[in-house]
Amino acid sequence: MTAARAPDEAPTAPPLVVDVDGSLIRGDLLIEGIARLLAVSPLSLFALPFWLAAVVVRGRAGLKRRIAEAVPLPPDTLALNPAVLEEIAAAKAAGRSVYLASASDARAVSPLAETVGAAGCIASDGRTNLAGEAKAAALVARFGERGFDYIGNERRDFAVWKRARHAIGVGLSARLARKLRALDGEARFLPGLGGGLRDWLRALRPHQWVKNVLVFVPLIAAHDTNAGTYLVAAGVFAALSAVASGTYVLNDLLDLPHDRGHPAKRHRPMAAGKVPLLPMIGIGAALVAGGLALAFWLSTAAGLWVLAYLALTCAYSLSLKRRIFVDVTVLAMLYAVRVLAGGVAASVPLSPWLLAFSLFLFLALAIVKRQGELTASGRPARGRGYLAEDLPALAALGAASGFASVVILTLYIQSPETGERYASPEFLWLICPLLLYWLGRLALLAGRRRNFNGYGMNDDPLIFALRDRTSWLTGLGVLAAFAAAL
Repeated sequence: MTAARAPDEAPTAPPLVVDVDGSLIRGDLLIEGIARLLAVSPLSLFALPFWLAAVVVRGRAGLKRRIAEAVPLPPDTLALNPAVLEEIAAAKAAGRSVYLASASDARAVSPLAETVGAAGCIASDGRTNLAGEAKAAALVARFGERGFDYIGNERRDFAVWKRARHAIGVGLSARLARKLRALDGEARFLPGLGGGLRDWLRALRPHQWVKNVLVFVPLIAAHDTNAGTYLVAAGVFAALSAVASGTYVLNDLLDLPHDRGHPAKRHRPMAAGKVPLLPMIGIGAALVAGGLALAFWLSTAAGLWVLAYLALTCAYSLSLKRRIFVDVTVLAMLYAVRVLAGGVAASVPLSPWLLAFSLFLFLALAIVKRQGELTASGRPARGRGYLAEDLPALAALGAASGFASVVILTLYIQSPETGERYASPEFLWLICPLLLYWLGRLALLAGRRRNFNGYGMNDDPLIFALRDRTSWLTGLGVLAAFAAAL
């Protein structure tokens, strides 16, 4: 016979148990841990394959423990799901205990539990991978059959939902939602990643492909009119665009904590948690492989230059972007590699004048980009080596490099080969004041937090120029002068 409950004794509400990966956070602690490890210690890339091979011996739990021990994941650098946070707050307000349960390692989950005010966490311990049936058994052992409500987000969580009192799904597909409703008629649903096709495309940054138009510059400068060479250059453009999108995925993955602390970059799809990390990594790898295959199919020379672009970009993402002035030099080289790839692949002779002009011009643009980022933030750049007091030096270096490119252009205009190539080379002089004006204006705007059009000059200068009317007018003036000189 059950003892009667005292009138003032209320029944204890069952705890709310919250899954972490894909539910509480818009991401995966293991993937973010590996990315953070590579960001702070690029040489770990060589040890990672051995760690992955050890999964066969130690299991996934062993790998998760090793990553968690190697690099911390501060909760303020993770993208938390607001809807799940509200559910946690409501449960605590109702006097219920909240626990986190995750297949991720306890060392990574514990700080999150403290941040959201959970009573504790149940997670992988280096030996047992707490996922699916293992998680369900651990929760039943702790709270009893039907003794808890559970928030989850994936198919493996059905093993837990079957033994929970009530189920709450996060970002489930229509098919999984129907299946969960059949399991629990009172199941509730919360929004998940919230991203769509547009976010997947934005993560690949197709607007950055405009930089690859530089592959056509050697052909235009050489007055090449052969349609075949332009088709080859178009193939190099496509190959570079695919590889660039793939490497942007890598760059954004490594920059997740810094992007989430940036006023503008925190809205990027990967930083905001609008696209899942693992599938995004797969798409990025496929684009890199496809771009390289296309480049080598065009020619060995094209493949080698695209491979050089890939190597330089990876070195930049893993290490060089954190080294002062090395970063802008590498950015300038990446611009120049595009020019070289287009010329070599299309078998167009590359003028030393063009190479020298490109190097100084692109160095100026790279410095303007870094100057704009530093000005916009008003504080030391996270993940970079620059300080706020570096702004005057950056401005001087950018101006010197930009004006050097104009000086090289003037020397080229006076050279004998220009008189042989152009019918009226004197019209080329008109390009010099236009270029001086454009570079000077960019430098001034980079020193302001906002320009008169309302745009912040904290993006790539070429991308900024695409939406800037003055830049378009200046470009048309340059084209007109070039056409008049022919």
